[in-house]
Amino acid sequence: MKKVVFLILLVINCIHAQDLSYGKVTVEDFKVDSEDKTDEHDAVYILNKVTVNFVNYKQYISIHQRIRIETEEGLDYATKQVNLYNSTNGDERLVSLKGATYSLVDNKVTQSELGEDTLFKEDINDNYVSRSFTMPEVGIGSVIEYSYVITSPFPYIDDINLQYSIPTINLDVTLQFPSYYTYNVVFNPRSSYKINFDPDDFKEGVSFSMINPDDSDDFEESQKIQQLRVSNQTIGFSQKNIPALLPEPFSGDLDKYRAKMIINIAAYNDPNTGAIKEYGTSWEAVAASIYDSEKFGDEIERSTRFFRRDLEEVMLGVSDPKKKVDVALNFLKTKVKWNGSYGLFTKEGLKDAYKIGSGNVSDVNLLLVSMLRELEIEADPVLVSSTNNNIPIFPTREGFNYVIVQANYGGEKVLLDATEKFAGINLIPLRAANWKGRLIKEDGSSEWINLTNYTKSKETVLLTLKLDENSQAKGKASKRLTNYMALDYRINNINSTSDELEKYIQNDNAGLQIDNVSLSGLESVEDYVTLNYNVTYKNAYDKVGDNIYITPLLFESNEENAFKLDSRKLPLDLSYLIQAKTIVNIEIPEGYEIVSMPENIKAVYNKDIGYYKYVTSYRNGLISTVATFNMDVSVVQPSDYEAFKKFFEAIVSKDAEKIVLKKVD
Repeated sequence: MKKVVFLILLVINCIHAQDLSYGKVTVEDFKVDSEDKTDEHDAVYILNKVTVNFVNYKQYISIHQRIRIETEEGLDYATKQVNLYNSTNGDERLVSLKGATYSLVDNKVTQSELGEDTLFKEDINDNYVSRSFTMPEVGIGSVIEYSYVITSPFPYIDDINLQYSIPTINLDVTLQFPSYYTYNVVFNPRSSYKINFDPDDFKEGVSFSMINPDDSDDFEESQKIQQLRVSNQTIGFSQKNIPALLPEPFSGDLDKYRAKMIINIAAYNDPNTGAIKEYGTSWEAVAASIYDSEKFGDEIERSTRFFRRDLEEVMLGVSDPKKKVDVALNFLKTKVKWNGSYGLFTKEGLKDAYKIGSGNVSDVNLLLVSMLRELEIEADPVLVSSTNNNIPIFPTREGFNYVIVQANYGGEKVLLDATEKFAGINLIPLRAANWKGRLIKEDGSSEWINLTNYTKSKETVLLTLKLDENSQAKGKASKRLTNYMALDYRINNINSTSDELEKYIQNDNAGLQIDNVSLSGLESVEDYVTLNYNVTYKNAYDKVGDNIYITPLLFESNEENAFKLDSRKLPLDLSYLIQAKTIVNIEIPEGYEIVSMPENIKAVYNKDIGYYKYVTSYRNGLISTVATFNMDVSVVQPSDYEAFKKFFEAIVSKDAEKIVLKKVD
């Protein structure tokens, strides 16, 4: 009886349902609205439909999208770019493109068809080309609709995005998995939006288990993730009103938090013999298979004669192991430049990369492994999933797309990356500092190592100022940056003019004048970045009668809470461990004495993993204030956000307190 009632309800709903078939755009499409009211959105997906199926070992990905344009910025959705993978094993192609733009005129729907020969081709790199098209006669309020098919000779199924920067009213996903492969499927565990999917709805060919991605700051806690194992089965789901994925302050790369299906090949099922070849039985097996590749481990093991003489020359007189690592790292940076391409395997090969002076990330960093081993220093490659890639949840080669190096000398283990000019020992670029990496040793064994929270980055600001009778504070200042703060500064300011340096220091502070800026340590990764400059700060204090009221940290105060959201859906990502110390010494005018000063405090976040220490003292006409902000974690989870927000509110409140001076008769 229940089934009969369900079917009757289904028929009734279908009678009133919007027709989402291609070409069936009606007045309803111009009126239907998303339930996501969090923002004024530039556009809305009325439909996002994805179908994947296999025929005779060829993959077909069918895309059907219907979008309504809401704002001027939303007109960007009128142009669609599709990236296609090409290799010696075959090419992906875009076929069967059709589309139209619909407008509502006098309550009637008019349409303009997408013309023939509208596809534009562009080469992106050696492996990717793009195809793009632009819909005709699009304006604010238009509805655009297009469909196309990507044909692929490859069995790998790309991640399927289920959430975008605009809302989706109707989502429809169907995947037909072939019988000759078995796939692992998970929904992105970082996503705050969860898709309604029940594997119990599917029987033959679908099984599921719970896996653990290990402890990580990326997750609320050590949590179980549902993994599907699928072969020779069609799975799918339809869902309504998927909210837009919107940025939040300090949220980092949004794609990490997008609702999506992550799909990897688990096994090949031979249709002739019935034999099953597992590709990802364990991380140890995956790492071993990568190392055994001719474009990975074999490259490291080949003859090193092509660089041996050059390496011997730069190592003359160098005996300390740490110094050898540093010299080899910097030598390689000058000899072989990174071409910007990621990749697990070498593209040019180590010898050719060395000869032509450039290569992908694997070419560069496997060369570093080879050089360090030539110097009899223990060095091993580390497989990494970059920050714009997924966390490697289950054993698969596709979980990695980047390679760095771990060196071990005298029991000290350090991480290295020769692709970044200003990255030093234990300071890998942030693009590679993603959760954990898989270290592969020379004997083929492997293990997980942490990539984040290695090094605390520090900013120290020192101001030595004197107050004058014109409400000004004048004197000298310095700013010193270490580790990632120094790395960021070097990358962004290597070619800055003196005017640009002054603007960087002023940081939009009204009344702050900077001159005589000197800079040191910009070119050397071993040194701090240090800026020295003169300061004139107008309106540094308020004078009321015989009293002076002054904020001890002056223009270095935290004047407002940057974290204004009531709650967060996304983690707050500070990128690295931080300590910011501000020291302000103020010489008070003659004839004044201290009436009151702010109390010394230590505000604490989450059991002292973050703190703000504020100390003010007075001696011999000099007020000294030392404020230290310290974070021993780089990620604040949404569940901890309220506590962090209150912690920062306490900082802003403290920084606003004033010292009161009184004129002595």
